Amino acid sequence: MAIKSVKTRSKGRRTIIFVDYKKHLTTDTPEKSLIKKIHNQSGRNNRGVITTRHQGGRQARQYRLVDFLRTNPNPAVVKTIEYDPNRTAFICLITYKTGEKAYILAPQGIKVGDTIIAGDKVDIKVGNAMLIKNVPEGTFVHNIELSPKKGAQLVRSAGNAAQVLGKDETGNFMIVKLPSGETRKIPNDCKVTIGMVSNENHNLINLGKAGRSRHLGIRPTVRGSAMNPNDHPHGGGEGRQPVGYDAPRTPWGKRHMGVKTRKHKQPSTALIIRRRNDK
Repeated sequence: MAIKSVKTRSKGRRTIIFVDYKKHLTTDTPEKSLIKKIHNQSGRNNRGVITTRHQGGRQARQYRLVDFLRTNPNPAVVKTIEYDPNRTAFICLITYKTGEKAYILAPQGIKVGDTIIAGDKVDIKVGNAMLIKNVPEGTFVHNIELSPKKGAQLVRSAGNAAQVLGKDETGNFMIVKLPSGETRKIPNDCKVTIGMVSNENHNLINLGKAGRSRHLGIRPTVRGSAMNPNDHPHGGGEGRQPVGYDAPRTPWGKRHMGVKTRKHKQPSTALIIRRRNDK
């Protein structure tokens, strides 16, 4: 993956680092039959009230209909590798023998012209999708389903991969170590894709200036200590002041930072062997 910097001609360009897309992408025109218009919501509800702060004003974009189910059993050929403005990873356009087209997440190392296939048990090849019970121990996978035929929900962002550790004692689940460090059980009939997600150097990107963040729909975040006391619990005082509470607070007075928000009766808790924050 090629990381590129530019010559310093302004303050906004001095620290900018970005991925050299020309070396990895084959086209900048998406497939018209697989795109959908996205309406700008800007973090507001139907009454125009802000429900999610720090969102709005991003560049207009179209959603690419990515296939996370991989139910077509026919072989498919990779036609293009493209940029997707809605996710950190690249996507690739595949064409089946029947003529059907689809977008999938591009695995690391896939090339135009490669043939991939999805099924219950197929070859262990980058881009192939199969049931997790048929994946050999130690294999790196992504696009993991949590429930059979629901579609991939885990390990979909750039550069991520999970490792299959083996079967559990009952034989009904496979044990997988996720990128977060969490170890959990996945039902045998869930589908996964072989390999690692593309664009592994995404975490090295430096936007360089505030304007790039605005293009991505990220509005500024103001510190609570810089506000007035009627706007934030941390606000007010002559000069800098401590928080004044046993823990930091949100603008609405609730405890913030380090507070556990996971539901105690979450059904999937029984499938988690080791939490990501366990020592």
